[in-house]
Amino acid sequence: MDNQLDLIESIAPEMIDIFLRRFDILRNIGLMSPVGRRMLADRLHLTERVLRSETENLRKQGLISSSQAGMSLTEEGRRVVNGLDDLANQLLGLNSQEKQLAQRLGIDKCLIVRGDSSDDSNVMKQLGSVLNETLAKMLPEGNNTIVAMGGSTMAIVAKELTPVLSDKRTLMFVPGRGGIGASVAKQANSVCSTMAARTGGQSKSLYIPEQLSKDTYHPLLNEPSVKAVLELIANGNVAIHGIGRADDMARRREVDSATKEMLREQKAVGEVFGCFYDKEGQIVYRVSRIGLQLEDAQKFNHVVAIASGHDKADAIQAYMNFAPKQTVLITDEGAANVILKK
Repeated sequence: MDNQLDLIESIAPEMIDIFLRRFDILRNIGLMSPVGRRMLADRLHLTERVLRSETENLRKQGLISSSQAGMSLTEEGRRVVNGLDDLANQLLGLNSQEKQLAQRLGIDKCLIVRGDSSDDSNVMKQLGSVLNETLAKMLPEGNNTIVAMGGSTMAIVAKELTPVLSDKRTLMFVPGRGGIGASVAKQANSVCSTMAARTGGQSKSLYIPEQLSKDTYHPLLNEPSVKAVLELIANGNVAIHGIGRADDMARRREVDSATKEMLREQKAVGEVFGCFYDKEGQIVYRVSRIGLQLEDAQKFNHVVAIASGHDKADAIQAYMNFAPKQTVLITDEGAANVILKK
């Protein structure tokens, strides 16, 4: 395939340029729909005249539709974008970059989407689409228990899952932790509920605070509702989680000032599964919590980590020093480029 693409480019480079431009238009319409021509032109750095010509061609081919609200993909348009995503990534060199990143991080696989979520929040939706495709290939037929964590990224990607995941499968989404902070939408319970609603699956809830004092931690382990969820977690076959920056997570977890100072002194860069760690991947602080523990993640058949943006590069790279080797990382060019340049 690589040789054939090289030959095509040598005799008709404009074909590849046209393909990538039109694919980019379709992909961004899918992310921003419904979207007006002016906003889309600004995003793609195209003149409105060029964009008008290209979108008219795509409309005639039945790939996009227009309304007063703006342009959207048709069902055929979505099928085309999903079907050509791998080819577009190959032409852009992302496939090679994915292999380099996986090798650099020492994990099973990396999947990279275009863009930088630190500068463009729409990139998050691409992460969700890739998660959906990954799970569709990863999950076996029959019963599947998927343990999902909370967080800003998880709340966004959950909305991109589709009913295709329930084809010949029964899905149970289980929260890997209790509540955290004030935002209900970002909690693992809400993430699981959204994933279940989007896919036609079922979900459970863990109605306990995530951060607990030592006095209340052990008694709660014997609560029947808690024990039932913990048993599901123990028997899960896929875990999905985000990776947080240490400073952001310390603020969200509302840790006391003394702990924040300790994290600064220890130069913590990231947090995952309630563990704060430094650039070498050494854990410097652990939150007492009920749910999925760092050690438990090693036992899952598949672990999917989702984190993106150039500002999370240090947190991502440091975590991979102790991440389960079966981890699949879904990230973006913003984070990947920073890591690969080190």
